Amino acid sequence: MSPSIRNVLDKVYLAYFLIHLPVLFLVDLVPLYPASLWVPPSSPLHFLYELRVYYMETYNDQFFAPPPAEIPSFFPLFAFLELVFHLPVSLWAVRVLLGSSRGGSGVEGSGLKGRAELLLLVYGVETALTTATCMYEAFLWDPAVVSAQQKMVLLGGLYGGYLAVGEYSTGLCFDAWKKPGEIRL
Repeated sequence: MSPSIRNVLDKVYLAYFLIHLPVLFLVDLVPLYPASLWVPPSSPLHFLYELRVYYMETYNDQFFAPPPAEIPSFFPLFAFLELVFHLPVSLWAVRVLLGSSRGGSGVEGSGLKGRAELLLLVYGVETALTTATCMYEAFLWDPAVVSAQQKMVLLGGLYGGYLAVGEYSTGLCFDAWKKPGEIRL
């Protein structure tokens, strides 16, 4: 891959991970926080509760619906994966990519190469599979609860973007692995 294309891709990845980190802390990982920190109006992180209410009112995403809504059995596992896999990978990727974009050597040298691309391959496969699972479940939601237009926004916009990143990461890394000499472990 030419250095100019690699540089553009590194910037795309940096933008993605810089957006993904706040989403993790402000939306995806919130159910893992003790409820006393974010649910009661007097709690220090109550703005997270208000953000969830706004998100539900705007997008009607049933994965974030309060009880007694039924959450699919896989969803807590996916939240756990975001904590133990997405969060560390995202923090690491931002560190590497900020180091390379500032002209420094970063952690792995210039940008995401070698083992970093292998990690992004795993990240991409995991992101694509978990997102596709959520999209399929959302597609099946009762139209009386979630309108067709709301589903389009959820599937095409919010979840579709993560699926695209997963597929993009997987495709880039797989393509590089097919070319001898592109990735060196």
